[in-house]
Amino acid sequence: MNLTGNVASGDRVAAELLLAGGGDPVAGPAAATADARADAPPAFLSAALDAHHDGGPAAALAALDTVRPDSLRAGERVRLHCLASVWHRSRGDRERSAAALRRAEAEGRELDTATRAARHRALALHAGHAGDDALGDEHHRAALDLVPAGHPTLLGLLTSLYRARHAIDREQFTVALAEAEVAVRLCRMGGHRGLEPYALSVGADAKARVGRLDDALMDAVHAARLRETTGVRHDEAYGLLVLGAVHRRRRDLAQARTALEAAAKELPAEPGGGALEAAIHAELGRVIVADDPALAREHAQRAVAGADRTGRAAALLGRAWVALICGDGGTALADGEEARNIAAREGRPATGAEAMELLGLVTVDPRAGAALFEQARMGYRTVGDRPGEARVRTVAAAVRGATASRTAQSEEETLRHRGISLAPGVADALTVAARRTPLIAVLCLGGFRVLRGGSGIAPSEWQSKKARDLLKILVSARGRPVPRARLMELLWPGQSPAAGGSRLSVQLSTLRRVLDPDRRIQHANLIDADRSAVAVNLDLVHVDVERFLIAASDACAAHRHGDTAADELLTAAEALYVGEFMPDDPYTDWTQELRDEAQTAYVSVLRARVARSSDVDQRVSCLLRILRCDAYDEEAHLELVRSLRRAGRHGEARRRYRSYARCMHEIGVAPAPAQELAGQLTGF
Repeated sequence: MNLTGNVASGDRVAAELLLAGGGDPVAGPAAATADARADAPPAFLSAALDAHHDGGPAAALAALDTVRPDSLRAGERVRLHCLASVWHRSRGDRERSAAALRRAEAEGRELDTATRAARHRALALHAGHAGDDALGDEHHRAALDLVPAGHPTLLGLLTSLYRARHAIDREQFTVALAEAEVAVRLCRMGGHRGLEPYALSVGADAKARVGRLDDALMDAVHAARLRETTGVRHDEAYGLLVLGAVHRRRRDLAQARTALEAAAKELPAEPGGGALEAAIHAELGRVIVADDPALAREHAQRAVAGADRTGRAAALLGRAWVALICGDGGTALADGEEARNIAAREGRPATGAEAMELLGLVTVDPRAGAALFEQARMGYRTVGDRPGEARVRTVAAAVRGATASRTAQSEEETLRHRGISLAPGVADALTVAARRTPLIAVLCLGGFRVLRGGSGIAPSEWQSKKARDLLKILVSARGRPVPRARLMELLWPGQSPAAGGSRLSVQLSTLRRVLDPDRRIQHANLIDADRSAVAVNLDLVHVDVERFLIAASDACAAHRHGDTAADELLTAAEALYVGEFMPDDPYTDWTQELRDEAQTAYVSVLRARVARSSDVDQRVSCLLRILRCDAYDEEAHLELVRSLRRAGRHGEARRRYRSYARCMHEIGVAPAPAQELAGQLTGF
């Protein structure tokens, strides 16, 4: 969530004021240099800043109202109007904000550098709120051109902070981090203690966005301690928001909730909390959803209602995650799609990645979900968020049912190493994946089992073997409708249609009752049936062979296209194949087609692994598994012999050649001469 560019009211406005040339309210003796004195604000601006510190924007505006503009120099009038514009904006008074800016623009051009930069920054802020990014960028660049990077004065410090915040708005987090570090250094060089907590908080946000969560936490805590020692409280809510968001990214529920609830208490009492308040509500909703779903949804709704244009995508994602945890897939889908569209339109890769991560969990199409996860992973890589990449891979593996794969375990270790808890609770992808145990899962590979809510259905619950057989037949049809006449013929061969039809209706009722005894699914049928045909609903019933076939197809396609993720996908697909399809029914004709298809896909995965591997033991292992599927696969035999010879394992190669020759003789095929194999290169 964008924590700096999105909040432009209440406590956050104090930072905007400083950037408009207000100065550091608690600068120490080291700041009393010639440069610092040149940057010092006029007495009336200091008084207005003091009023803001004590009473917020309303009190500050009242202080400005006591000043006669005609008694001021042109530069002082520009600063007065810029501050008035920002404070009016923070209170939601757009007309007065725009009027104040027009007065600032009406002043002459013979102004000092700090004043011209302040005016451009105020104009950039106003344009951004109005949705005119092009104009905002123009004024932003004009302000930056006036002050070189790392300029040692207070103006240079404020410009570095502005650059950092602008980079976070654009999700250029590496740039933001560099500018924030410059700002912290300038704070310490110039003795600007009142700005250092804010600079540390901006840096903490940037570090969290690139996965440096330990460093981010250290900076956020340090900022909080500095606020205590300096007595600077004007950005307390913002600092606590950053601290809470860092804890949320680390998935530390208790610490995140404590910081965010404290941030909410620091919000100004007057209306206009706006984007800062919205950001706090969005974060709070995500950390309390496990304890109080209703309150979490209320926070999420308030976040979307209060977000400004820049913060809308983050608020939508907050509401989408909370909705998904609460089982409201419709809201999650709508909000996720809108957030993705905003990210695409505004060129925000991190927001787009999170939106696609969410949509990958919402979609019911496994292929589409896998594609979305891959796009999310690349988006996180673009911004340098390594934990984001690891999380997506972990979630994608969980969705595929490959949590035991080496890749999934390695990525989980990456998350733990970065200080991220894997316990469910926070409204994010890891929690959704952990909670997503399908209501009904049918396991057909290596045996036949049916799980309801993650637990096996006891044999006594079926009441009839025919109900189990009916489910087996429907699963073998892969979701295609099976005519009732065909089902009756398979289940009760030789029975009359009248008797068979009655029995089929009974078994359908039994099957539905066994699968969903508490009628937890109200919006659709696990088993679809009409007067002519019956089908299993694969959107609701998870079948392991279907997941394997999809994973195998995607992995082999990645291998053919030279995708860098092919090795990972092939390993995950292989792990899903735990045995042949319905081995307890080897002679039934209705299992044979899918059994052959699954085994063929498995062999294709193994062949691809052989082609990609340079490890002889891995190649030999895959080739032996191919031969266990088909002892007469000549290509696998020959490659096995060649691999062993190249590795210098001549005794094994000789034994494998004899086995190959024997198998070929059994089917009347002449084996390749042993001497010809010695010089052959692999053709696998």
